[in-house]
Amino acid sequence: MKLTPHEQKILNIIEENPQIIDSPDKRATVAKRYGLTEKTLRNRIAELKKRGLVNIEKGKIQKDKKPLITDNDEININVIGEILLKKRKFVSKFAIICTLIGLTYSLLATIYFESRISLYPAGELSQTGGVLGDFQGLAKSFGLGGLASAPTYNIPDIINSRRLKKDIVLKKWKTKLYPDGSNLIEYWELDEPSFFSPMELIRKFLPSGGFQSEKIDKETYEAILELDELISVKEEISGLISVTVLMEDPQLASDIANYIAEYVKSFISIEQKREASRNKTFVENQMEEAKSQTENSEDSLTDFRKNHPLRLDTPSIEMMRERLESTVEENRAVYITLRQQFEIAKIDEAKERLLINILDTAEPAVKKAKPKRTLIVILSLFGGFILAIPFAIYFDRRES
Repeated sequence: MKLTPHEQKILNIIEENPQIIDSPDKRATVAKRYGLTEKTLRNRIAELKKRGLVNIEKGKIQKDKKPLITDNDEININVIGEILLKKRKFVSKFAIICTLIGLTYSLLATIYFESRISLYPAGELSQTGGVLGDFQGLAKSFGLGGLASAPTYNIPDIINSRRLKKDIVLKKWKTKLYPDGSNLIEYWELDEPSFFSPMELIRKFLPSGGFQSEKIDKETYEAILELDELISVKEEISGLISVTVLMEDPQLASDIANYIAEYVKSFISIEQKREASRNKTFVENQMEEAKSQTENSEDSLTDFRKNHPLRLDTPSIEMMRERLESTVEENRAVYITLRQQFEIAKIDEAKERLLINILDTAEPAVKKAKPKRTLIVILSLFGGFILAIPFAIYFDRRES
């Protein structure tokens, strides 16, 4: 709304002297100061009231608010800047409060230390088959069944398995708090009764003796869930696997990280030996079967030759003889190959394999990893400033 210079002058006078709206004496004094009569000033104020430019109740000038959104549907940055400048005290206080909250959290949050290990699969781990794989083609050629591909091992899956984490939770660990050792349930005090437990209240009204094992399972489950948040696995494209463990005690963090490395190494070694033993047993069974088939085919050929001397051969008998001889040769070839594979399988079962290379073992951390107090304070300050903007705009729009 465009005002004339005279109207703007009257508004400026009212803004500097809001008492002139209701006080005739004050109005007369101010009118005389600006070279006006009391009546003229009173009439001009009345005109401005009718146009809604003066708040009658509060004695304030009613100014038009600049829109936050321009005609081009764009945010008016200048208006927001003016609002923030006007509300700078509120924005500053809001940001300081958020910063204090962040600082308080960073001081009260649990301190964690980080330990890291690096694993790299050896060549044999990525290979499949072994003796069993070499035997696949031979088995298909002679129609032998029952063969399956050798298993592959995904190290991140082993580390994230509930089996490993349950072992970690229930294993006794020596720490500063428990020099003689304690499991993680005791270390985290998950076995301590809580201040108020609805389940404990319910158990009082139920028959006794039915929840003891469930209680232990519940504590273990809670410990596993907490451990899930403290162990992270990262696998690079190159195959390098990094395992990070966070714990309140630096020695405990490194002990758990090194235990994970040894567990993975032992697990894969045991599984590989078990697979090699299964392969050997399979080849041995196939070899015994081939030996039996070879002996049976040789006996059949011997009996056939006794009953059919060469001088009495007819074309049909000759064809039968050749078929029996061919069967004997095939069975002998299978048996000889299986016997060779069986010897290789025995060596494969007995040999030691390097399946996992532990490139970096864990050491107790010297500095804490979490919480990062400086970062938390900076983010709290920045977040407080950002959150204060919509509140500042809201309060400014509400003001008359």
